[in-house]
Amino acid sequence: MRVNALTAETGFKVGPVVLETLVKHYFERRKTGNATTQLRQDELMYDEVFNVVKSFLRLASFHTVEDVQGFANTRTPSPPSVHVVRLLIPMTSCDEAAQIIITAFGGKETAKRVVGGVKWWQVRGINGVDAQWITAKKDWENAQRRTKMQKKAKEDSSGSLPSTDLPTGVADSEIYEKHMDEMRCILYSHGGGYYFGSVDQERYSIQRHARKINGRVFAVNYRLAPQYPFPCALQDLVAAYLYLIRPPPCAAHCPVNPAHIIIAGDSAGGGLSLALLQVLRDSGLPMPAGGVLISPWCDLTHSFSSIHTNTTTDVLPEWGLSLQKPSVLWPPPPDDISKRVHASLRTRIREVFRTDQPYDPTATMLSMAQSTSAGQPVDVGATTSLPTSDPQHIDQTVSLVARSGEILSTSNQLHLYTQNSLLAHPLVSPVVSYLGGLPPLLFIVSDREVLRDEIIYTAHKAANPKKYPIGNFSRVSYPSLIGIEDRCKPTKVHLQVYDDTAHVLPVLFSFTTPAKYCFRAIAAFSKHVTGIPLIPTPPSIPSNASPTNPVSRSSFNSSPESKSRKDSEGSLAASDKPHIPKRISLSRSLSSRFSRAIQSRSRFSRTFSEDNVLPTEPILLLPNEDVSVASIGPAQPPNSNTPSASHEPIPLTAGDPRVYRLSEGQWNGNMIRERVSTQGIIRPLEPESELSALIIDPDVIGRISELTLRRYLDASAMFDKKFAHTIRAIKKDRWRNLTLAKKDTKRGLAALHHKITLSSAENSNSSSSVAHGVRESFPSSGSWNWAWVLDGEERPPPSSIVSRRDTAEARHLAKIADQSLFQDDQSLSANRLWSAVLNFFTFDQDQPLSNANSTKRPSRLDRFLGRERFVKATFLPDDVKDEGHH
Repeated sequence: MRVNALTAETGFKVGPVVLETLVKHYFERRKTGNATTQLRQDELMYDEVFNVVKSFLRLASFHTVEDVQGFANTRTPSPPSVHVVRLLIPMTSCDEAAQIIITAFGGKETAKRVVGGVKWWQVRGINGVDAQWITAKKDWENAQRRTKMQKKAKEDSSGSLPSTDLPTGVADSEIYEKHMDEMRCILYSHGGGYYFGSVDQERYSIQRHARKINGRVFAVNYRLAPQYPFPCALQDLVAAYLYLIRPPPCAAHCPVNPAHIIIAGDSAGGGLSLALLQVLRDSGLPMPAGGVLISPWCDLTHSFSSIHTNTTTDVLPEWGLSLQKPSVLWPPPPDDISKRVHASLRTRIREVFRTDQPYDPTATMLSMAQSTSAGQPVDVGATTSLPTSDPQHIDQTVSLVARSGEILSTSNQLHLYTQNSLLAHPLVSPVVSYLGGLPPLLFIVSDREVLRDEIIYTAHKAANPKKYPIGNFSRVSYPSLIGIEDRCKPTKVHLQVYDDTAHVLPVLFSFTTPAKYCFRAIAAFSKHVTGIPLIPTPPSIPSNASPTNPVSRSSFNSSPESKSRKDSEGSLAASDKPHIPKRISLSRSLSSRFSRAIQSRSRFSRTFSEDNVLPTEPILLLPNEDVSVASIGPAQPPNSNTPSASHEPIPLTAGDPRVYRLSEGQWNGNMIRERVSTQGIIRPLEPESELSALIIDPDVIGRISELTLRRYLDASAMFDKKFAHTIRAIKKDRWRNLTLAKKDTKRGLAALHHKITLSSAENSNSSSSVAHGVRESFPSSGSWNWAWVLDGEERPPPSSIVSRRDTAEARHLAKIADQSLFQDDQSLSANRLWSAVLNFFTFDQDQPLSNANSTKRPSRLDRFLGRERFVKATFLPDDVKDEGHH
């Protein structure tokens, strides 16, 4: 078995990075002018993880997409304290999701104009969507206990009921238990730039979310680009949501109340979550209780300043996630090759189904001949609009004239997720969309990440859509936005900006102090919007700590973050040494011990366990007062007789549920705006007039700037020079695969054409309608590999695996699809990777959707096997059957 090159190189390099960070953390931070954040200087564990992740992501850029996907898909075991159930979301949910996606796009014709069709994005590698139920075993056991108590009560009143105990010998991870139906649910989408990542990659943070909400997480492994570009991943998420609220008969769980569902995701998964919420809103489906968006990728056009200013303080490479070591998979083939492949495939397929014209088996598949932004914190230079998605003008070139007069241009696909013409589509870049009418949203933003400005802007736009109107391009590309201002109200938004932190804080830095409070904030929000009682645990006050020595209120009004941190730490140091709990996090303990060896500093955050924090009191709000600047009541511990302290405030930490305790339990206004210090203390976010994210010309958003395009071109030139030899080898591999694909296609389609012609002649009388029906059944199949070819209006993107024949993976997909016509039933299990392609009946807009809840409908496997047997019995003689086995 081939060893993943990225895995091997990472194993060799992670050790030296850890040791180098350990040394520099204590000896170089004393140097003046050190360009690093205060958090990296204060907390060793954060500094270690930051350097390891940043080095890894840079290293990963110098490996192929295949290596990165393989690394991120490494299966990780679940700890004994976690209950996991793995499953496949069935095709019935995927079929229904396809109809909803097409409706949201504005109908079949609009979908063809915008994304190039309604069939190509339905093809998938497995027979459904891979997903997992994840919950803490203790919460599952508590739910099981409650269910047994309810069952016993029913038995006492109405007689015995059937037993629901686990079958003997069945592992927890192999069966879904009905006791889990009582739990609240998070539908989670992992991050990874849309082209890598998996549930296994983020297993620790996902299971921690489940434990924090005392509920369950339904995590989805959606299809990844570039093989499955937009809107493939979005269809998978819609299918997952439908599977929760409208489970098919084969599902083990009961329908989940949408009011008990949280849509959550990080990075690319956060962007997908925003797209999913828009589709649910625009299709009229029941809305979930809320959304948790952790560093969501909201703008793929890179319109905002932080994408350029925060590269040194974030873990992402300075060139972003646009470039990888070249391979046959990525970058996609030139447009002229794709056009000729598509045209040749259409010619061949149509000849197969036309029996009135001779078939030419010598026809070749492919000729072998190769043929401005004032007022922003950063001057991004000139800007240009994106290419049009008009089918008559499909040139994806991005070009502009710089201020110096230089012409900057590239025909490359800038992002792996979608073509250049769709980078500003509202379902790809939510920053250009209308985000009113959504359930309450919690935005988690890291102050030093490159995506900071676009997330802050998106959060304010959702809370106040009238102040940030959408452009005409958004309405044209997504017709559901026409007239939406009259239908939808502003969205309730809770925005938290965490000081000094980098991208996806709770995912990459889950062991650090800021992440601890971030997890608490997410749990408090989730419990609030789903209706779980928000009763905080009585505060535990250290025996020697003085509750009458709070932080001064002035620290909340101080804009420099260093001052608020100094004030909070100084007030804590003034008290006696707090009692140290018996159990301390190893990482936090090590960080604390090393820090004490270097300098004397406050040990509050490192000596308290995760469940012990300073006591806080309810927030007292005036009718028109922002929750972030609200006065905070005094600390009043039990048996306290210190009335003199009643007028003094005490800091409130992130995750305290009393943030949401306003009039009648609802937010007063549409937005809660907070900053969170590295010690978890919240203070008001700066006014909108002082936020760089909101000081931007609206006309620049959704356009490619000179600074962005130049950065891409410079990095691309560096990659081309570094991998010049690889690029030449890729061209040879590509032509070799095309040649082999040509032979495979000629052999398969020639046999199919011969049998259809023979059948038409033999059944010219009574059976002609049967043969005609067989021939006409293939075009109606969205998931059949050749279905898009038979529709002249289908235009799969160049990177889509369904329309390619220049990679071994794409050839294998086509070969398996062809073998479904010619081989025996054993071919179905030959390669499980492409099992879904063997099913001819993915939903199409022209066909009525079957009732997913009907028990009379035969399974997809039964329907496929019946059709395959009919095709073989009717058309295939023994010689062709034998040929299919070679």
